[in-house]
Amino acid sequence: MRILVRHRTEYRYTEALMQSVQYVRLTPRSGPSQTVDRWKLSAPGADLTEWTDHYGNICHTLAMLRPATSMLIEVAGDVRTVDTSGVIPGGTTTLPFEVYLRETAYTQPDRRLARFAAKFRPVIAKDTIAGLHQLMLGVREAVAYEKNSTTVHTTAAETLAAGRGVCQDHAHLFIAICRQLGVPARYVSGYLGRGEGPQQTTASHAWAEAVVPDLGWVSFDCANGVSATDAYVRVAVGLDYADAGPVRGVRTGGGVEELDVTVQLSPRTMPPSEIAAADAMKAAEAARQQGQQQQQ
Repeated sequence: MRILVRHRTEYRYTEALMQSVQYVRLTPRSGPSQTVDRWKLSAPGADLTEWTDHYGNICHTLAMLRPATSMLIEVAGDVRTVDTSGVIPGGTTTLPFEVYLRETAYTQPDRRLARFAAKFRPVIAKDTIAGLHQLMLGVREAVAYEKNSTTVHTTAAETLAAGRGVCQDHAHLFIAICRQLGVPARYVSGYLGRGEGPQQTTASHAWAEAVVPDLGWVSFDCANGVSATDAYVRVAVGLDYADAGPVRGVRTGGGVEELDVTVQLSPRTMPPSEIAAADAMKAAEAARQQGQQQQQ
């Protein structure tokens, strides 16, 4: 599939913004499930410095050092995706799997969460991938999708207690339970090229990936009850939202902040020639991964 992305984030302030420093994770990498043909990130009036974090994400530091009453971040891109059945080979990670067992403020369990996690321990111990699919559906059943029911600060434990949330909350809860059960898991931010289930909107999206023996990372989108397909564009990964969220930072001045986000996605089926090229890319990546495993 070919997915055209336009993502516009505008911050408006009631008072003059004296300065702002933001970490921006809005630039995807090419990999087993996607090829980034074109991608442009711009922020008029700001200085952008590109760097790569320890998770392998392409990041930018955005600095506004002059007074302003608004800040605009725009993204325009063209990504070709292939369906890998939700599997991202383990060799693509930059850190040991064990790192993704670490608890964070978002995924710290309480007693209710620990009891909920225990229900899935037997099936995951018997068959990891089957158990994780059951966990995905269990999280979806326990937490109803409800817009504006949580904030970016809501934790997995709070989500389970409330019984409602959005895709970010589903991901945090799934990850928290995986770590309780000894399964490395990580947070993924990106885009969903077409609406599925309750996610019938064009917006940024979030889901989780967990480690399955002999496969590597496998995606689980609890909000929609599916693994990622060629309709998904992966942008950034991390232990939680704090590591992979699109924009995070600090500012001086500005008064009250108003945020306006617009995401436009234009997915289309690729013609046969492009499908053949995508299949060739997928086969080449599989061969590369096999060669690495043999060398090990």
